[in-house]
Amino acid sequence: MYGYEWTKEYGIFRLTIDAKIIKEIRPVFHEELDFFGMDEFWDYPKDTDAPLLWAEGIRRYVMNGVPVAEAVGGGFYTKPTVNRLTEERLKLQPVDVKLLYEVNSSLMISLEQKAIGFIQSQYEKYKQKGYAFVCAFSGGKDSLVLLDLCAKALAPNDFYVIFSNTGMELSDTLKAVEKAKELYPELRFAEAKCHMEPDETWDEFGPPGRRMRWCCSVHKSVPTIIKLREITGRNDVKAVVFDGVRAEESARRAKYDEISEGAKNISQINVSPIHKWNTSEIYCYLLFNNVLLNSAYRIGMFRVGCKVCPLSSEWWDSIANLHYNNEISNLLSLVEAYAKRTKPETEFKKYIESGGWKARMGGRGLPNGGNRVIEQIRDNKFTLRIKSPVQNWLSVAPILGTITEQSKKKGIQKISDRNYTYNIRESDGNVQITYQPFSNMDRFCVSHLRGIAYKVAFCKGCKACVIQCPTGAFTIQADRKIFIRESMCVHCSNCLTFSEKSCLIAKSLSTTNLGGISVNMKGLNPYQHFGFRQAFLEHFFDTGMDCFSQNVLGNRQYDALKVWLKESKIIESDKNRALSISALGEKIMQMGPYNPFSWAIIWANLAYNSTICNWYCLNAEIGATYEKGDLVVMLGESASKSSRENAVTALSETLRMSPIGTALKQGMPIELSKNTFSYLRAGWDYPHAVALLYALYLYAEHTNRKSFTFSELANAHNNPDATGISPHDIYGIDVNAFREQVQGLATQFPKYIRVSFVANLDNIVLEDFSSLDVLDLAEED
Repeated sequence: MYGYEWTKEYGIFRLTIDAKIIKEIRPVFHEELDFFGMDEFWDYPKDTDAPLLWAEGIRRYVMNGVPVAEAVGGGFYTKPTVNRLTEERLKLQPVDVKLLYEVNSSLMISLEQKAIGFIQSQYEKYKQKGYAFVCAFSGGKDSLVLLDLCAKALAPNDFYVIFSNTGMELSDTLKAVEKAKELYPELRFAEAKCHMEPDETWDEFGPPGRRMRWCCSVHKSVPTIIKLREITGRNDVKAVVFDGVRAEESARRAKYDEISEGAKNISQINVSPIHKWNTSEIYCYLLFNNVLLNSAYRIGMFRVGCKVCPLSSEWWDSIANLHYNNEISNLLSLVEAYAKRTKPETEFKKYIESGGWKARMGGRGLPNGGNRVIEQIRDNKFTLRIKSPVQNWLSVAPILGTITEQSKKKGIQKISDRNYTYNIRESDGNVQITYQPFSNMDRFCVSHLRGIAYKVAFCKGCKACVIQCPTGAFTIQADRKIFIRESMCVHCSNCLTFSEKSCLIAKSLSTTNLGGISVNMKGLNPYQHFGFRQAFLEHFFDTGMDCFSQNVLGNRQYDALKVWLKESKIIESDKNRALSISALGEKIMQMGPYNPFSWAIIWANLAYNSTICNWYCLNAEIGATYEKGDLVVMLGESASKSSRENAVTALSETLRMSPIGTALKQGMPIELSKNTFSYLRAGWDYPHAVALLYALYLYAEHTNRKSFTFSELANAHNNPDATGISPHDIYGIDVNAFREQVQGLATQFPKYIRVSFVANLDNIVLEDFSSLDVLDLAEED
């Protein structure tokens, strides 16, 4: 919330809204300095619990605001090295934490009072609605602050403190939980734990990845709700969960609201009282109140979480393995086994240490990975073939509606008030299910039958679906089999729509092509590793087709520019392969190379015609940050590593050196070090109306239909047969915002688009214009 500036007092900073310094900061204790052998160079006391100095940005040690050392390197197999920035033999002293608080008391008291008031107001609001209340406790610094605030804001019997024991906690975290119980004996502590051990889930799901974090649901949020149901005796219990999520922690969390209804599951509202606090405020509070109970922070940890985590930094990996080697060896061995299956023996450790494993997106390289469901539509029948099913179809299918068996293999099922006959055939451990008539099925019926198939093929009973059920109808038996209490099931399909492929294991293990549209990997890298730079487009707009003979750029750069211009539809070739500026190109040239609208039209066409851009639009999540190495790994193994690296280089250069990255927010560059960037796909929050309409007309032209539904657009991403790309995928727009924007288009351009968003109808109708015609609206604007 506030930045900080250093005072003249030793180790004391002052919080201020006008500060020039806004960095993550953490206290440094003697244990960390001992670990790095700094007592050889510096003098400091070892009989104090107070911090001795601070670290900014995790690795840079500062004394009174002056950098004195910096840690570099590190990984699972490598210890970081501390480079001193001064030869002086420093004399460190304990930071006066009481003085630190006194200097910042007015702001800290205000922060504390606001957080307490916020907790109390949300309690009063949701208490009237019959909600239960939970303080989510992990033993980390943020949850320690949250716990202390909840204890001050609410009476002990007003809420439960639930510690989600993932089975992957460090021993110091478990000790911190016991210390918290002793410090707050009046509070009602409970422990939630998954019925499956981490060794088993990692084996079944595969190692988690940055974009494949099944572990958070399976080992944290799901057990918490199940535990709350046990405590209250209510299967339909709804809970307000006070959590310690903070915006500063990541770009994704910065986009979270302080109150999020249904973000985790339908039974849960997340309330984040310290969402706007930063680490300087967190530590000021913890140190003064003496509630920094987790000793892991004393050895250099800046965040405390699971032993092996795909979101961890190289610093965490190194400190964790060096201090807690015996504790993390079991999970690290599973990462090593995965790496050995995907990389040569000589490269797997480097792959792990660089974090390559953290970019895992599917089942490639896993012994149980791969597609197990094949579907076919023929002769008015919808057929699903399931390889080695682990659940029984007739046990799971009642989710969709009542089944009337005519025999064990044939019968009738009523789905959304329509009757379908089904036939089940088993052969060699596989099963084939056919439903008909296909002509009566809407997209929901097809999607939901597909979801049932994924559950039958993959489900190992993790119980993620259980908490999505509002009535308690969906259960997992002791033998891990799905059982639907049919008299309680309201066929809401929440257990099918909560996750891609309707099953967390299916999502984790399936292998797919590059996005919903079939991609020819041979076209992945035609750019000679050069991106579509704004300077290149400016050069072309200045001189037209003559630019290719002017020798301003290098030959390979001109070759790349031709490809970008062709894929953007700015130039085209005739039957003799002679190049010329297209009608679209003529219109865009009038708008200029600096106009973000020009680049919005270019990006829409690249989404269809550039393999790498198409893949990025369909696979890069809104709010996620990617390094180049992440994207290379996410591309899979269908193309050579060099092709993938060159394609990602061209893409990242496009994001960095054109308005597509920053103005359209498709990949906002974040400098990590000199010439090294990560890219945040924040998404175009305020898209140009004509650009959005243009993308809708492109969708119509690629699907050969001028009418479609909003639901079709919203789900096109997950449809393997889709021939069009939804504008919300192209521009990275939140689906709810996209719906409002489409409604706005109908109001602004009634001659071009009509919509009907009433009850269950969500029809979109485009008029008899082309995407090229739509661009004239921008000239009128």
